[in-house]
Amino acid sequence: MNKGIYVATSGSLAQERAMDIIANNMANMNTSGFKADRMLFQTYLHKTEAPGAAAPTSDEIKAGIMGNKTDDTAYMFSSQSYTNFEQGPLQKTGNTFDIALDGGGFMAVETPMGERYTRGGAFKIDSAGQLVTADGYKVLGQRGSPITVGNEEFSVREDGQITVSGGGTDQLKIVDFADRTQLKKSGQGFFVAADGMEPAPPAAQVRQGYLEASNINPVVEMTRMITALRTYEAFQKTIHSNDDMTTRLITDVARP
Repeated sequence: MNKGIYVATSGSLAQERAMDIIANNMANMNTSGFKADRMLFQTYLHKTEAPGAAAPTSDEIKAGIMGNKTDDTAYMFSSQSYTNFEQGPLQKTGNTFDIALDGGGFMAVETPMGERYTRGGAFKIDSAGQLVTADGYKVLGQRGSPITVGNEEFSVREDGQITVSGGGTDQLKIVDFADRTQLKKSGQGFFVAADGMEPAPPAAQVRQGYLEASNINPVVEMTRMITALRTYEAFQKTIHSNDDMTTRLITDVARP
């Protein structure tokens, strides 16, 4: 088969992956504290002198393994994605339970999978009087234990210290990391730190009565989606063109 088809197929698969990421960004446009993902593309140039070597399969292209080829050929594949940690705009809600971070850092949350970190501060109080996320996960204090406010009114200072009207204080556990690229999304707006990552002092001020909106720009995402779609269509046309050329070679040029 014409190797041009495999080159175009690698590009098509990369654009499909880009569309998946863009669609996920758009779906979370209104999710508090959501951070957009971006795709990295890479060109793979491989040379082999093995005679009669086989062209790569679609699975090999998707995995970034180009297989054995008989000459120099450049393939495109989506090497990895990364998270854009740029802060989203702060939106005033006036709700005592809404907490946002202005600056770098994450609030610590206790989950069944272990400690996780989030920028989404739409909290509430559970039946035990503890501060929890919208999904019921306990928000952690500086000492690593859940924050209890009961049914009392409470206020949160810029440094994260919580004062309960009925008496008692606690402080939000807020952490940051020197290399945020090592943080991985674990679903439900949470991030998990890689093994060995040490927290760094946060540079954030706490805003009670505010929520951080996602950092998704819908206009930018729509532009990226249109670009990815048009690029995908161009690769598909290339595949059809190469297929037509192969057909003509078989039916016309090879005719005695």
